[in-house]
Amino acid sequence: MFLNKIDIKSVYTNSFIQLFSIIIIVLFIVYYHVNISARNVLWLQTYPVRAQLSLANIKCSDSSPLWLIDILKYQVRNNAPSNQIAYIDPQGQLHHCENGYVGKYPLLSNAVTEQTRFRFASVTKLWTSDAILSLIKDGKLSLDTKVSDIITEINSPKDTRINDITIGQLLLHRAGFDRYSVFGQDMFGIGKDICPNHIEGLNDITLGFDPDSKTSYSNLGYCLLGEVISRANSHKPYTDIIAHQYDFANTSLRFISNTAMPDEVFYNHVETGLTGYADIYTAFDYDGLASAAGLSGNAIELAKQVKSMANQLAPNILSLDAEVSCDASQIAECYGYAMLPYQPTGKSATVYYRDGNLLGLSSLVAVDEQGSVLALLSNGTPNTGVDHNVKMMLYEQMIAAR
Repeated sequence: MFLNKIDIKSVYTNSFIQLFSIIIIVLFIVYYHVNISARNVLWLQTYPVRAQLSLANIKCSDSSPLWLIDILKYQVRNNAPSNQIAYIDPQGQLHHCENGYVGKYPLLSNAVTEQTRFRFASVTKLWTSDAILSLIKDGKLSLDTKVSDIITEINSPKDTRINDITIGQLLLHRAGFDRYSVFGQDMFGIGKDICPNHIEGLNDITLGFDPDSKTSYSNLGYCLLGEVISRANSHKPYTDIIAHQYDFANTSLRFISNTAMPDEVFYNHVETGLTGYADIYTAFDYDGLASAAGLSGNAIELAKQVKSMANQLAPNILSLDAEVSCDASQIAECYGYAMLPYQPTGKSATVYYRDGNLLGLSSLVAVDEQGSVLALLSNGTPNTGVDHNVKMMLYEQMIAAR
């Protein structure tokens, strides 16, 4: 009888523990189902596991330099589980490596290949710069052409300095637009909606500084350059002009929109704010940013097109303005007409960079003086913000390969 009582008590205890466990599990599921921000935080905390799975899935073309793999591993450690890298060496040979998965869940989606689509972010500006420089070499524009002579909506600016902004100043990010001011039109929604749909709004803004007095990175400036390209081509859409001029029909290059393309990689970003709903697709007006951050494709196509641009007669994407003084030993200080030169000392070699970052993705192109080109596309960004260490790594490897 005594044993029976113990057995019954044990059964009730076990049942209570099981019921309590079920309730805890249900509450856990309900909490993370309802609280999207908390679910996104939990997802971010699983990154070390996803990173290891991505690192186990690295593939390279035959005879690729081993340091390409080192770059991919570095990117994975910096919050980018999926990457492509393409390298055209000093002898003109193409090498490439890829890692990670196309979809959000490792092992449950296809592996990234050399054909997987990534967004280029601000690396897009290379096409805008190259197209403007082509117009200059064709005699249709000059670096000193005033933007107001081309974009006639600029007709009565309250800040008269806007009348004198030149094409060259837009290329060099020296036109007076401060991206963090109310008139900056930063990509993250700071400032007024001016370009491309309300260009007459330029008549109402105040510049952040005198044109040509300093450098301040500007997406608005490159949107205006896109409009200049349109006006110089009978008002055809910028996207149509670029697609035709650079033969997009025979490449994977495409302009993006506010939805993912079927062959596009996922991006390692989730919103951990109040709603948890914001994502890379809804955060930006991609139609308005076409000439500043609107392109997508793969690293191989990117490297090939940049190689072609760098081989053009000067002024080209590697050209600098001799009148602009800057310190090229600082890796992100000197803006040329398209790229930033890096030269650690006055006697060392120079490598030119153009990078880009959006929520959940980063892009980077490097060109050295011998014509080698490297393109790196990643589906994540470091938690600490822009990381210049990868540029230093690329510099050392590209110079050593000469």
